[in-house]
Amino acid sequence: AGSRGCAPAAPGGPWAPGWRGAALRGAAPSAPCRSSAAAPAAAPAGRRSARARFPRSRPGRRRGRLYCRVGIGFHLQLHPDGRVDGAHDASPLSILEIFAVSQGIVGIRGVFSNKFLAMSKKGKLHASARFTSECQFRERFQENSYNTYASAVHRGRRSGREWYVALNKRGKAKRGCSPRARPQHVSTHFLPRFRQPPPPQLAFTVTRPEKKPPPPPPPPPPKKMAAATPPRQSHGPVKYRLKFRFG
Repeated sequence: AGSRGCAPAAPGGPWAPGWRGAALRGAAPSAPCRSSAAAPAAAPAGRRSARARFPRSRPGRRRGRLYCRVGIGFHLQLHPDGRVDGAHDASPLSILEIFAVSQGIVGIRGVFSNKFLAMSKKGKLHASARFTSECQFRERFQENSYNTYASAVHRGRRSGREWYVALNKRGKAKRGCSPRARPQHVSTHFLPRFRQPPPPQLAFTVTRPEKKPPPPPPPPPPKKMAAATPPRQSHGPVKYRLKFRFG
């Protein structure tokens, strides 16, 4: 190699035989070669783990929670081990992402577990790592502002009744083939709680015209003082005439 090449490091480091003698003779011990290009700084572990757990949702997808009003009220949540149940208090496991597959058909993905809600051919709810036909549900809007989710693949063979996503009064997932898992029962009613952006504040500014102060009133005209007449001085006696009243 050229002058820029790196000499191979002595095996064993300072404990190898001959290394001490080379140092005494003035030969510099060889150092391990380092690449001239610096490696890019890695992102902090906390941010990287947070991004991996909560990836950003794609445009056109709804992110929020599904609240079932059965019992004391439960939030549908998907666990990383594949379990599906409900919790009264909201948690990261209950953050779901609902996306459209076709007209009236949606898929439900757990943001924290990164798994999809699925219903098996026996009507059991579970979380699947892969999106299959069992992960497709038919979303319907009820009159009471709640939604129902029925499996788009599985249903009753004899009756043809649809199998719905449902929770019991203890928060456990019910089988879709259960006789009480009907669209009229509260166990199948889910209220979507999506975080919507705040509405924009519509405001406008109005500039008030500057009010000029009124002009000061004109000073009152000076009052004309009447000339004082000097009192008359009588030099002679004053005569009074008597007035008589008849009748």
